[in-house]
Amino acid sequence: MSAARIATSGSPAVSPAEAFGPNGHVEQVTRTNILLVDDRPDKLLAMEAILAPLNQNIVKARSGKDALRELLRRDFAVILLDVAMPGMDGFETAAMIRRRPRSEHTPIIFVTSISNSENSVFQGYSLGAVDYIVTPIMPEVLRTKVSVFVELHRKSEVIREQAERLRQAEAARHQRELAEAADRLDTETRRNRFFTLALDLLGIADFNGYLLQINPAWEKALGYTEEELKARSGLELAHPDDREAMRQQFERLKRDGLPVYFEARYEHKDGSWRWLGWTAAPFASEHLIYIFARDITSRKAAEEEIRSLNAELNRRINDLTEINKELESFSYSISHDLRAPLRSIASFTQVVLSVGDKGLSSECRDYLRRVESAAKYMDKLLMDLLDYSRLSRSEMELGPVNLETAVTEVLFSIDQEIQSRQARIEVVRPLSCVRGHPATVRQVLFNLIANGLKFVKPGGVPEIQIWSEERNGWVRVFIADQGIGIASQFQRKIFGLFQRLHSQSSYPGTGVGLAMVQKGVERMGGRIGVESEPGKGSRFWFMLPQAEAADQLEFARELQKA
Repeated sequence: MSAARIATSGSPAVSPAEAFGPNGHVEQVTRTNILLVDDRPDKLLAMEAILAPLNQNIVKARSGKDALRELLRRDFAVILLDVAMPGMDGFETAAMIRRRPRSEHTPIIFVTSISNSENSVFQGYSLGAVDYIVTPIMPEVLRTKVSVFVELHRKSEVIREQAERLRQAEAARHQRELAEAADRLDTETRRNRFFTLALDLLGIADFNGYLLQINPAWEKALGYTEEELKARSGLELAHPDDREAMRQQFERLKRDGLPVYFEARYEHKDGSWRWLGWTAAPFASEHLIYIFARDITSRKAAEEEIRSLNAELNRRINDLTEINKELESFSYSISHDLRAPLRSIASFTQVVLSVGDKGLSSECRDYLRRVESAAKYMDKLLMDLLDYSRLSRSEMELGPVNLETAVTEVLFSIDQEIQSRQARIEVVRPLSCVRGHPATVRQVLFNLIANGLKFVKPGGVPEIQIWSEERNGWVRVFIADQGIGIASQFQRKIFGLFQRLHSQSSYPGTGVGLAMVQKGVERMGGRIGVESEPGKGSRFWFMLPQAEAADQLEFARELQKA
């Protein structure tokens, strides 16, 4: 079982757990809730394993609706949210989360395999996300980011609990104080031992804001003697930036006759500023104000530290975003620049082979052919890598795409290979209309159909079937073959970059095709998967949003005009 305990329904924002302290005693350690939202169980399991060392309560949700239900039950320190989910996607879920006052400030980190193009990243940050992470995930980076929010949430909870205890204690104490003070005059107040020995600042002021009676705690907090404090009004001691708000509170106090709570900075005798949180209760018949205050400078310093940590986190997020952009540019540039020397190697090898018939041994000619073959393969690999980089970097304008037209065009482009392999391809019509990028949809279909033609048993005839299904506003497209099949442990691996299950001599290729398919589908807001058994063929599928009726009608009109 994972080290992180999975929270159950009804758990609070934080929960206690037993741990051994430095003296061997059992202590209570506070755990916070972390929400993982992804429709793929394998990704949820992977993120749970990454975050397990944090020893927090991990709650998993398989959809946006499940995530919203969890937010109704408990609070979370941070939400890790996938973008591409059926039904309600990550962006819609984030928007719903932000509409709920209780969760409008909960940190959201998008963790997705969708491209971090400016549009996607901007949409994520516009919904209040604190980060946008594109897979593959670096476990240490994700753990560090989540731990920051866990620590911030824990500090916030501590401050909130302290403030609530303070408020409850102050309310109870103030009620008792007011009941006693209402019938006592100046002499009775001075003789009140509680008034003299209280750690909080207690005082009586007139309606002009001048203190008439105070306890010794005032001198300890602000450094002034009793006479010095009585000589100056509260407005004079307040920070210039807080005076107007304080004046309005006094006016409200005198007008409404109700107690008020206020926090402001006040000048210490040494020239520094101290934060005081005070409650004032007026007695209009006596024209007196009973004041109960507490030094909250330490609490304010902690809040400022949290704000500083947030600012530093935002700065680091911006730095990481820039670094990611630089890495993408570097990957594209290095792939492009490496092709020139490879082409030179292949060309020079061909020249040597063509002019050196008599001077080269058969072994040397064999080595040269191997060099030429390796150079061509490397050039093809770099070309595929460049295509993959372009797919990650390019802007995509999504619109209606007729799958029947796209399939027809793809089959026409590879008709020669279909004929040479004597392949049997069945297209079950009608095919639906999806919302996507036309060129990318054709590229996805081309790669999946080409795989069906290639991965067959030696001497076998390729058999491929293509059809689509509509459900809940989504279209799932299937490309099934009767080929060699894929073992279950490799079915997720094949979508990785440069992942190959067979030797180059058995089935040529670079291992980039399916990675491009997955990148293209996810950039269009969809998902992809495969169902397969060794020796029984494979059934690849991808899902895209169904084009709306208005889009389909407009698309049909454009085709008629063409």
